[in-house]
Amino acid sequence: MYDIIGDIHGYAKSLESLLTKLGYKKDNNFYTHPERKVIFVGDFIDRGPLVFETLEIVKAMINGGAALAIMGNHEYNAICYHSKSNDGKNWLRARSQKNVNQHVATLEAFNDSPKEWLEYLEWFKSLPLYLDMGDFRVVHACWDDEVIKYLNSRLLNGIMDDDFLHQSAKSGTIEFKAIETCLKGHELFLPIGMTYVDRDGASRNKIRAKWWKPLNSETYRSISLNNDENLPEIKVPVKQLQKLNSYSFNNVPVFIGHYWNSGIPSIMSPNVCCVDYSVAKNEKLVAYRWNNEKHLSDANFIIQECTEINVRY
Repeated sequence: MYDIIGDIHGYAKSLESLLTKLGYKKDNNFYTHPERKVIFVGDFIDRGPLVFETLEIVKAMINGGAALAIMGNHEYNAICYHSKSNDGKNWLRARSQKNVNQHVATLEAFNDSPKEWLEYLEWFKSLPLYLDMGDFRVVHACWDDEVIKYLNSRLLNGIMDDDFLHQSAKSGTIEFKAIETCLKGHELFLPIGMTYVDRDGASRNKIRAKWWKPLNSETYRSISLNNDENLPEIKVPVKQLQKLNSYSFNNVPVFIGHYWNSGIPSIMSPNVCCVDYSVAKNEKLVAYRWNNEKHLSDANFIIQECTEINVRY
């Protein structure tokens, strides 16, 4: 059986506390369980105070056979931030102030360990974009059947090759769309000229969509993943909804991270579960304890309150 753990973002102490709560013990220098394995949904790095230590824990568990992991958008961003374009003139991810600020906690964590950082970057490249375990699935942000079908035909075991990486950094390519979907989720633009202020005080002109819903008659508020009350109760044009692929209620359960949820953990639908509950905002690190059930339950969440207090993110 499996324990699916949400975005860690360098909060190693919270991770160790959660693993202990789940019954994992350190043996041969990695956490292990006699009957269960962990699946990490990505986003190990950036924001938190113990990025180096987090990667040590996660990688040791994977190497020891006690865990599996997929890539998050922060690992993907790190790969691009440190990779040059084929002509050697530009970085695949621009080194803008915004991008530097997002990555600074990781850069500082490896100031004195440049060799180890290069090794971790290579390890990131070995992480699959998704896992299909047969009875359940794991992806960082969104499972879109059409996108996954393309990736299955394009990649070996869901792992990026060098050509895919470089193409994915070019806006408008099919590779770019695949990365945006799997690692960031579906987004919808608001009507032209309309913006809203999200719960973090940022002004936005697009929303993250509940991609698992039957996509028929929806308003911008009802389709928004964050259920933000500042969004308008205006119907989304059918043409916009038709660009999305909903996740059928008949599909096996899928586990995701990414979405900075808050409050008491609860499933998104009977077969969709998000395990990101904003530990990097001093809230919770969450695991879902999966026991082969087809219909997910709120009772299977295991919660660890953040133990690293008042840390920047």
